[in-house]
Amino acid sequence: MEYPLTTSSCLKAAIALAAILLAAAPARASVPATLQLPAVAAPSPPPFDPSIPAAAWQPGAIPEAGGFEDLTTRTIAPHATQVWMMYDARNLYVAFRCEQRGTPITATQTTNDVGFGNDDFVGVGLDTSGAGSNVYYFETTPRGVRYEQASENARYRPVWQSAAAVSGDSWSAVLIIPLNVLRIHGGANQAWRINFIRNVATVAEHYTWAYDGVMQDGGIGGGWPNFQDSRFWPSWTGITTGTTAAARPKPRIELYALDSIGRDRKLFQQANGGFLPETVRVAGLDVSYPLTSTINFVGTLNPDFSNVEIDQQTIAPQEFRRFLQEYRPFFSQGAQFLNPNQSPIGPDEIFYSPSVGPFDRGAKVEGTFGRQSFGVLNFKGYDQSTGNSFNDTAFGYSHALQDRTFLYWADGVIAHHSIFGSDTAVEAGIKGRNLKNGFVYGFDDASEHGTWVPQGVAHSGNVFVDVHKPNYEVYVDYADISPNYNPIDGLTANSDIHGFSFFSTSGGSSRGIKNYAVFLNGDRFLDRSGAVHQADASVFLNASLNNGFSIGFGPSESELRSYSPVDPSGSETTCNDPNLPRSYFTGFPGYFCGRTDTFNLATVSLGYRDGTAAPVDFQAAYGKFGFGFVGSNDNGPDYLHLYSFTTSRPIGRVFSLGFEYDGSFERAMTTGAFDSQWLRRISLGAQLGPYENFTISLRSINGRGGFSPPGTNLAAAYHHRFRSGDELFLNFGTPAAARTLDRFIVKYLFRFGGDAGT
Repeated sequence: MEYPLTTSSCLKAAIALAAILLAAAPARASVPATLQLPAVAAPSPPPFDPSIPAAAWQPGAIPEAGGFEDLTTRTIAPHATQVWMMYDARNLYVAFRCEQRGTPITATQTTNDVGFGNDDFVGVGLDTSGAGSNVYYFETTPRGVRYEQASENARYRPVWQSAAAVSGDSWSAVLIIPLNVLRIHGGANQAWRINFIRNVATVAEHYTWAYDGVMQDGGIGGGWPNFQDSRFWPSWTGITTGTTAAARPKPRIELYALDSIGRDRKLFQQANGGFLPETVRVAGLDVSYPLTSTINFVGTLNPDFSNVEIDQQTIAPQEFRRFLQEYRPFFSQGAQFLNPNQSPIGPDEIFYSPSVGPFDRGAKVEGTFGRQSFGVLNFKGYDQSTGNSFNDTAFGYSHALQDRTFLYWADGVIAHHSIFGSDTAVEAGIKGRNLKNGFVYGFDDASEHGTWVPQGVAHSGNVFVDVHKPNYEVYVDYADISPNYNPIDGLTANSDIHGFSFFSTSGGSSRGIKNYAVFLNGDRFLDRSGAVHQADASVFLNASLNNGFSIGFGPSESELRSYSPVDPSGSETTCNDPNLPRSYFTGFPGYFCGRTDTFNLATVSLGYRDGTAAPVDFQAAYGKFGFGFVGSNDNGPDYLHLYSFTTSRPIGRVFSLGFEYDGSFERAMTTGAFDSQWLRRISLGAQLGPYENFTISLRSINGRGGFSPPGTNLAAAYHHRFRSGDELFLNFGTPAAARTLDRFIVKYLFRFGGDAGT
């Protein structure tokens, strides 16, 4: 049967729903960014006591802290929160008292940095730069379990203290944060931006003290709390810090020792997701030395690429390359300073460190001064899988006003590869924002040249305008990417495209709906031959109800054109030959055997208690999704049906259980042939103490009707962080592989000086 999904139907629906964007009522402001609070120096360190003795904490009372906003429902938070904050020459002191009458207090986690968001928590947000370049969050739960994040390092794991206590239908907590785990510009009369946040896990609602209608809610860990919100935070003024060691980051040395056994001990994941043999490294070194309180020298020798700290996997239909998180110490520290572009084209980046495989050594200087942030690095190595040696340099620079109403940037990569050639890519751009009318604009242009580029030179540029209001956002962008633009150390989703893209969002809440959001987007890009290279249109509506259920639905339609890099004319090969090589990236200059493929899906999702410790989610999608001709000679994409069911929940105080069951059905349009694939995954986690946890996962895939090779995968990991800062990792296999790897890795990390990621 045919599904009545066309690009025109999507666009008609988008036009019909566009009225919603202008109909929503604007949200009110609570604690605005213009508020300035004088910082309070603690007369003496307050007691580390979650009962919060009034006399000790009274000087640091935050007078405007009674009116938290519920960011999830866009209403005044139903439960009161009191906050106190002070500082001295060594520490920052924060205390919370949380009323929660009528809503159960959730406290299931016992291991620091594991299970973030499953429990209630309170937290403080700090922007010590005042301009969004050094942003931190510190959170604690009713059991005193700790979490933290830093904008400049995904590995940020400093040593700090928290204590919490539950009393009836309320709970309280005290946080002590050493100043030397923060990047602080020393001196008198500093102004930090601050915020206080709270998660109520039972109802999956997020509170914020500082509030602006433009702020967005999101899933914990992925969308909330986010670093970009710091531009809406009030200022904490008059801070004076010294230049002594107590307020300055410490030098850090991390030395690892690694050993492994098993038949597959030399198989490691590559940047493209595959597994290839690599010589196992048994020892290596990472160092970080503060040149100033906010600028660091970072170096590495023989860095580890086993990835035992974090394994990544994606088992889903993918039209483009997947985006991975960088976790290696050398690249993760100051990563945002190397990628300052505030208006990229999709996921594109000039420097995308996950594309860099194992390397031998590197040096970097990164940090901030005044309103500037910068980074410059060099790394060298040899790729055993290809025989390619490389010597690459990357740099980035950004200047931003304190309220981020105007910023500009420049960055680039100079790469020299023995096999693939040389490549130089540089870009520069600006972005501005009017706080009164919500008008946002931006421009970015990049150029690439060298022997890596087939035609010697390529470019990428875009310009956008945007209106961002509390109740809606409308964005229009024009992009132009030349054929074969593809920086050698970067990420480029598609080249040889020029055209417009658009998206619009609107959201709100009502009596029976906790929150709802409408998202519309579309784009249409031509290539240099004049054909449509890529076109997309989608409409999606998502709503969370007050009873814990959520629902989402909408169509998504895409067309992507491929070409053969070789001309089949004059040979027995024809354009219909399934073995003819093809590329979606570009057909330049010949554009042989052009073929437009469709990737259409209509999606319906149902959820229950999303954002809590025990969510249940089901999703179904169907449509023409695959490869074939569009037109009268339709070999057709397959009709694809996708189903996914996931759930997880804690079991007592120690264990947590996760389960996933996914299926795909394909039926060929021309032959009617049917195929299917099923995935089953079960995982068990054990929290063995504040610094110790264990996880085991079993995944099985059968059938060849999906997007992953069939196989069974067993993976397990144990992690222990010692009070000295040293860490022990024991890993069997990896969840990123298509099958069980007979590989057991033992890694011990010796840490001297500063804390992890500082």
